[in-house]
Amino acid sequence: MKHRSGSHSLFATLALVVATGPAAASQGLESLDGSYELETGEVVTGGYMVEGEGFWVFADPWGLDRFGIFERDGEELRSTFPPDGAVRVDFERAPDGSYDRLIWREGGLELRGRRVYPHDSRPVQFSSADGTPIHGRLLIPRCGGPHPGIVMVHGSGPANRYGGVFHTFLLQRGVAVLAYDKRGYTSDSEAWREPDLADMSADAAAGVEYLARLPEIAGDRVGLWGSSQGGWTVPPAALAAPHTAYMILRAGAALTEAETSLHEVRQELRAEGVRGLDLDYAMSLRREVYELAMEGAPIVAADAVSEPYLDEVWYRTAFGEGTISTIWSDHWWGWAQRNLAVESASSVAEFDGPVLWFLGERDEAVPYVATRAALERAFARAPGDDHELVVVEDAPHSFMIPGDGEPPRYAEGVFAGMADWLEARGFTDPSCWGG
Repeated sequence: MKHRSGSHSLFATLALVVATGPAAASQGLESLDGSYELETGEVVTGGYMVEGEGFWVFADPWGLDRFGIFERDGEELRSTFPPDGAVRVDFERAPDGSYDRLIWREGGLELRGRRVYPHDSRPVQFSSADGTPIHGRLLIPRCGGPHPGIVMVHGSGPANRYGGVFHTFLLQRGVAVLAYDKRGYTSDSEAWREPDLADMSADAAAGVEYLARLPEIAGDRVGLWGSSQGGWTVPPAALAAPHTAYMILRAGAALTEAETSLHEVRQELRAEGVRGLDLDYAMSLRREVYELAMEGAPIVAADAVSEPYLDEVWYRTAFGEGTISTIWSDHWWGWAQRNLAVESASSVAEFDGPVLWFLGERDEAVPYVATRAALERAFARAPGDDHELVVVEDAPHSFMIPGDGEPPRYAEGVFAGMADWLEARGFTDPSCWGG
């Protein structure tokens, strides 16, 4: 969690430039989802994605030369990042009404593409351990089968069944994708309340067992994929769901929620100009407040420790105006009491299946050095021996590498590395791409 109200979002560093298109729901949210082969041989893939706001994202995950975050206007996408519509994509319909071709316009280029790696999508519902109904969608490649499958687990904040390029990339490898709406999901940012980590982990475990029992799915080849906050929810889910064959984490947290949040808050305060002793004091007070929450103390106990500093500039920058109880809600304080002590390294140490874990070397939300050390210790204790920890050089939390005067691109090696890792362990369907 961020020190105000944000989240460990995949696109956190791009949030200011993302805009949503008009009346997105009326335009068929997933009608453009898929992969398209350009006349250059590049394959751009993606679709609608929701992390807080909704937007469309398409990229070439192999060559990494095509990328855009878009808003939709009818049958055209106009990029908000790169800004000012620097990339435009026009879609064309097939006789059956589906979109089967596109024109990618960028920097004077007009590249035509045709849909490849087709898939089907259908709504699904399953029940979590406490009986909560979970709604989502199942994406099935139109090839081969029975298919290996993967359950996609959210990062923090309001997110739902739409995951853009991550879903369609896996479909290219013949992997069926189960994606669901986060428990309590709402597009109303004022009404959104983050669920407890234990509940979200139970939802993910239920998704694995649901997916593994479908006739189209190879039940012994079902895995879990998580991003950011998913680092806390995926490992316990893998232990709770007997059919979990493997897990993949991208920028996954493994330390306690408190330690991870403290790292993120420190980076935010530094970006806002808090330095030296002021930064030390702000972080010391933040830690003390968190410790009170984890001890189960009432929120007024945090007021008592914060009151001496209300007039300090560093306090107002780090917390806001007033005592903690006037800034943070009772709901958030209750969430903090139940979740700040949650960690996942102990669950990683108990899992006996293959694990692929990506960490960004410059991650502003997940502390790289301490998280790497915790994971290496967990892997050393784990009953299995198939663990791969990949450090993505210079990558921030988004895994988007800033360009020198150019738009950012996905970090090299992440998509290709994931595909190679899955293929080497039999968790893909080579018949889907002629492999």
